[in-house]
Amino acid sequence: MLIAVPGAGHSRASAAEGGKDAEASIIGGLPGSIEANPWLAFIAYKGEVEESGCGGSVVAPRLVLTAGHCVLTGTGRVAQPSNFAVLTGVANLKAVTRENVSAVSRVLVFPGFNPSRIVNDAALLVLAEPVAVPAVSLATSADEALLAQGGTVGVAGWGLTSFFPQRLPTLFREGESIVRDAASCRRSLRRAFMTYTPSSQICVRSQARSGPGLCNGDSGGPAIARRADGSPMQIGIVSLKGAFDCNTRSPQVLARVDRVSPWVAAWIAAVEDGAAAPAVAKPRLVLPPMTREAAEFVVVLGLEADLGSRFTRGREHRIGCRRIDREKVKCRILWLRGRDLYEGAVTAYTALPREGSIYNYRYTIRRFNFRCWLSSRRPIRACNPRVFKR
Repeated sequence: MLIAVPGAGHSRASAAEGGKDAEASIIGGLPGSIEANPWLAFIAYKGEVEESGCGGSVVAPRLVLTAGHCVLTGTGRVAQPSNFAVLTGVANLKAVTRENVSAVSRVLVFPGFNPSRIVNDAALLVLAEPVAVPAVSLATSADEALLAQGGTVGVAGWGLTSFFPQRLPTLFREGESIVRDAASCRRSLRRAFMTYTPSSQICVRSQARSGPGLCNGDSGGPAIARRADGSPMQIGIVSLKGAFDCNTRSPQVLARVDRVSPWVAAWIAAVEDGAAAPAVAKPRLVLPPMTREAAEFVVVLGLEADLGSRFTRGREHRIGCRRIDREKVKCRILWLRGRDLYEGAVTAYTALPREGSIYNYRYTIRRFNFRCWLSSRRPIRACNPRVFKR
């Protein structure tokens, strides 16, 4: 799923090819049932230099709805249809057969999708052949009551079930969240990304402290509400998580389906019934600036996630950042843990929206025995440093 703060995608080889690893679940969720979620799809992407996975929903025999950022390459271009395989009618990726795999003939991005701000985050994949999978109903402007604060939303996906240590499932998981009010979400998310826009986004969060939450790889999956008669309706598309480590108490963001459903309906009419096709748009990417404050936030959260207790249980942390250009900040960092000194450099930068990474980072950190270096004043390499890189 999209990350609003520093993010490293989680890759797994294309499930259509029987690989082990796609960028993909619900943390704290339960094993899912495809009978209860028959419209759920797994989208495997395999490019020249990267592989990834997202969720999706069948909205017509030859159309699958997903997140807009799920169909962009690492350079921000719309990916080629041949790079995708769509899996439907199966809950366990290890149980995939040829009958479950569909080729893609066309990739369509919602004209209002803004990849720099991650708003109107929607796209359609046109399948080469129709699938015999029930389509999910999509919310329209008449269903806005389903977005009211406190409403229950069901989510499902093949993303991470644990961020630290990271675990990827083969069987999708599902859980429930509740819709949060816009004001509290804007406050909670203000450090994570540029803005929260209620007109095009829905903010949800686990109700219980240990309840389910979205994580890397759930992007593009459907968020389902229930009408008064109990029938399911998709009101959102999984778009952004609000915390780098998938903390289930942090808000998560969905793209509003009622804002894109007229466009989807027009493409259903074009693909399934031969009606005139809507105009095709290409997203324009303008990266937001990276500030020193944001860079420090990215560095701390990134090292917490990657180095764990080596960083969080350290002491006397020191960090100093300087701006390199509009989209990049370099930080020197050091801290002590026991007899070891960790020191190095972390570069934080605004990134293309793969897995929602509005911000990303890379680093080289060295760990060595502080007393060895201090007592002899020998070069650090003489104290057998260990190097951590990303």
